[in-house]
Amino acid sequence: MLKEQKNNISKDPNKIHPIGSFREIDQVYEPDFGKIDEDFVQKIWNTQRFINAELLSIDGKEIRVLKPGVWNREEGPDFMHAEIELNGKLLVGDVEIHVKASEWYTHKHHLNSRYNRVVLHTVFYNDDFNLRTRLQNGKRISTLELLKWIDAPIGDLYDETHQEELQAEDYCRVTGQRLDLEKLKHVFESLGTERFLEKADAIRLLRTRLDFEQILYEGIMEALGYTQNSKPLRELSQRVPFADFDHKSVEEIQAILFGVAGLLPSQTEKPLSAIEKEDPFVVTLEKIWQTSKRTVKAKGMDATQWHFGRIRPYNYPTRRIAAMSQLIHKSSGSLMMYFLPTCEKAAMSDTDTFLRNIRKELLNLLILEPEGYWETHANFGKGGTRKVKLIGDKRALDIMVNKILPVAYVWAVESESKKLQEAILNIYSSSTKLQENRIFSQVESQIFSEAQPMHLIKPTAQIQQGTMRLYKNFCADQLCDLCPILDNNAILLHKDSD
Repeated sequence: MLKEQKNNISKDPNKIHPIGSFREIDQVYEPDFGKIDEDFVQKIWNTQRFINAELLSIDGKEIRVLKPGVWNREEGPDFMHAEIELNGKLLVGDVEIHVKASEWYTHKHHLNSRYNRVVLHTVFYNDDFNLRTRLQNGKRISTLELLKWIDAPIGDLYDETHQEELQAEDYCRVTGQRLDLEKLKHVFESLGTERFLEKADAIRLLRTRLDFEQILYEGIMEALGYTQNSKPLRELSQRVPFADFDHKSVEEIQAILFGVAGLLPSQTEKPLSAIEKEDPFVVTLEKIWQTSKRTVKAKGMDATQWHFGRIRPYNYPTRRIAAMSQLIHKSSGSLMMYFLPTCEKAAMSDTDTFLRNIRKELLNLLILEPEGYWETHANFGKGGTRKVKLIGDKRALDIMVNKILPVAYVWAVESESKKLQEAILNIYSSSTKLQENRIFSQVESQIFSEAQPMHLIKPTAQIQQGTMRLYKNFCADQLCDLCPILDNNAILLHKDSD
């Protein structure tokens, strides 16, 4: 009887069927792409809102999601360190999310080596004819279409994810409350110290395989890249160890770094004009690179790994590499001995004036004026920098707080110098706040009000780092019951605030 009913429905072309009834077998269904965006699909993957049993990729392979991975909000694949079982074989790597399968090629991921760790391409809707997705290294990976496996109507999922987003943004027990500013300041300072010591612990782990010079070199390179180029700059520092620069001129350092990065004019697709090619500086770098032993070694980086779009010219990765080259040359073979003596001075006194002078000295070691070619160029053949500093005041402060001081602190720990440890923490706690970011602004708007604005607690770099720790360790996971602000009674009760 049921079969007969189904046949009757499908053969009546004039009948309008309700949502959820049968449709013609050749009818093509497409979601409402006006509402469904990549963030929505990422949330479905993150919360695993699909039937994780008998999943099949579009090329017919059985899939089990063991771990969806860590949601990556920065450049690169959307989920890192995922664990996927494909036809019974465990794959550990990254997952890239798209609304449509064709977006892998639209976004040129097949030309970008940073996506070579992707083990599963997950899409909401398969609009592509490729059964397997191609990586930059030539390998092929499977694609999973979520539309076939979601565990609730699309409209319900859409409403749920957006409601959760609103609740996460709007709901906070601290919002709108009267604050005990002294206690709140203490909470943020404590969290800021915890964040600093956490970074120091990470460096101590690195010390099991790297020396201080390499750790500092990699850290500074990463910090110079901002969000867009931090990963490729760190990779470059790992491909060319700091020890390789011993007794080299600044031109030799630049030639090696640009050559391994794949950014020399001879390595890029867009050729320079005849005049630019003949520039003495460009000719010198190309000659050094061609005679370098590294040209016959393993393949370097690909130009597609670097980001130039939507970046101010004076922040181009080429200028950042030039900055690092200049800093390496100025350090005369030791970045640690370039910065450490200034840090050690802080152990002599802890007065505000003395610490302010120490911070100023450290920043002056980092702030770099452009020299030669980079006074007027943002990239090879491209001008437009107006002699802007290679490393400016704000970037120097960020490097000092997040890279130099934690490394110097670990040095002090290994040297068993309690006095130097305390001195470095004093430099850190008295440093002015860094550039504002999205998390800092969100915590500020969430906790403070017009009646009690944040500037009343005089935010420092330490307090700013404390807001970062609060958000990442508590707010992001909605661990409100463990909130340090509540736990330390930094909210005034109504009866005390009348």
